[in-house]
Amino acid sequence: MDMTSINENVLLLVGLGIFLGISVGVILPNILPTPRGRLNRQSRELRHVRYELQHAEKLAEKANRTYAKMKQQSERVKPDMLRKAEVMAEDRKIMLKHAKDKVMAAQNHVRNVVLNEYPPVYQESLLRKYLPEQN
Repeated sequence: MDMTSINENVLLLVGLGIFLGISVGVILPNILPTPRGRLNRQSRELRHVRYELQHAEKLAEKANRTYAKMKQQSERVKPDMLRKAEVMAEDRKIMLKHAKDKVMAAQNHVRNVVLNEYPPVYQESLLRKYLPEQN
């Protein structure tokens, strides 16, 4: 064997070791049941349900606008279409309520992880970080 192939293999192994070290440092905290991993998982879930809430708010607002517009033009709109718009507005209102409930539950999960898994010294700063609207 010549020196160039040995150097290439050593560099390859060093690069592989660095990649594995970074991978373990990034992936393990999110997989293992550590306080940090649980907090990361719950905060991702909270962000996801907040996005769903924003989407539900937009849909509810659109359904309410459509119903209000049809109600104003009730002389020119078929009664069946008006009823469908009313039912759609009510459905969107219920969907919005469910989305708000999911956000409250996700916030409670984050709060429970912070209060149960971290010492009191860190709890206030973590609550401010992950639940800014609560403080």
